[in-house]
Amino acid sequence: MSVYIFAGGGTGGHLYPGLSVAQELLAIEPQAHLVFACSERAIDKKILESLPYAMAPQPIRPLPHSPGAVWPFITGYLRSRKLAREMLADLKPTAVLGLGGFAAGPMLVQAAKRGVRRGFLNPDAVPGKANQMLARHAELIFTQFESTTQTFPAPLRGKVRCVGCPLRPAFASADRAAGAQLFGLRPDRRTLLIFGGSLLAESISEAIGALAADLAPLAGQWQVLHITGSPKADAIEANLKSAGLHVRTLKYCDRMELAYAAADLVLARGGAGTVAELAVTGRPSVILPYPHHKDQQQKLNAIELEQAHAALVVNDLKDPAANAATLREKMLPILRDPSVLAQMQQSAAGLGKPNAAKTVAQWMVGQG
Repeated sequence: MSVYIFAGGGTGGHLYPGLSVAQELLAIEPQAHLVFACSERAIDKKILESLPYAMAPQPIRPLPHSPGAVWPFITGYLRSRKLAREMLADLKPTAVLGLGGFAAGPMLVQAAKRGVRRGFLNPDAVPGKANQMLARHAELIFTQFESTTQTFPAPLRGKVRCVGCPLRPAFASADRAAGAQLFGLRPDRRTLLIFGGSLLAESISEAIGALAADLAPLAGQWQVLHITGSPKADAIEANLKSAGLHVRTLKYCDRMELAYAAADLVLARGGAGTVAELAVTGRPSVILPYPHHKDQQQKLNAIELEQAHAALVVNDLKDPAANAATLREKMLPILRDPSVLAQMQQSAAGLGKPNAAKTVAQWMVGQG
């Protein structure tokens, strides 16, 4: 039985692409044994514990930003390095796939030392510090954007293969009627889907609440599906409902492919996975990139969608009232004018790369 190790975690953005590759790998090699060398963060357990894969949490921590975090980082790395050595010796994997981020490091480095086939995913337009450091240890670097190649040192650019961001096949084939039924949406209205990563998108959620009066004239044509972990979610929903809007609010959604299928316009952050999902599902969008990344990573992720006129990228001004003013100017015209929305939908169609997960899985098993 072949063994494959997926190394990484700490965020859904790292784990979900890996899970998509895992699904495709098992379609190729059903008897394979898959192991996720993840982080010890709660999100990893939440995502992985119900799935039929072995979990090996690593004590590795992110790169330190303060002197007090240096020693915990060093001890966590050394313990994770030891765990990686033991796993590689015991399991003798056919391949190791790094999922990006700090939790991919120990396993990928040790796999390189043992000559194990190894690569990693870098779906963001600009690699983070961990991926920059790991690039020399990989045989292949799988990216979503052609432009990412130039962000790596020249000697490493030959390793880069632009395949897209791995997604589950369901994103390309989800049914609109099934989505409307699952979320309790009205089939006679268009749907504005809003999400963005729990508290990290609270400024978006609050901005929508502040737009209730502006949205009221559109209540006969539009409804809202709001996925948010904001503590103010109930108040925001009540505000929108008072304006006559049909609103469905979820704290978490594990059927995002159906949420996209039900949507006519998406308001979201610009994470690599979100951008890939928008492209594969062909959904027009308004993107408010996370404003606290020094490299403006999410804005760079969304550039191709904007250049294709499938998305409108607006700055998150870090203040709900200021964001509401921006969305009033930029998003409301799209909601009011079906022809503008139709043009964006037409531009969005066909932008995705739906075979990324299969391509990476084929490489892992030695077929590509």
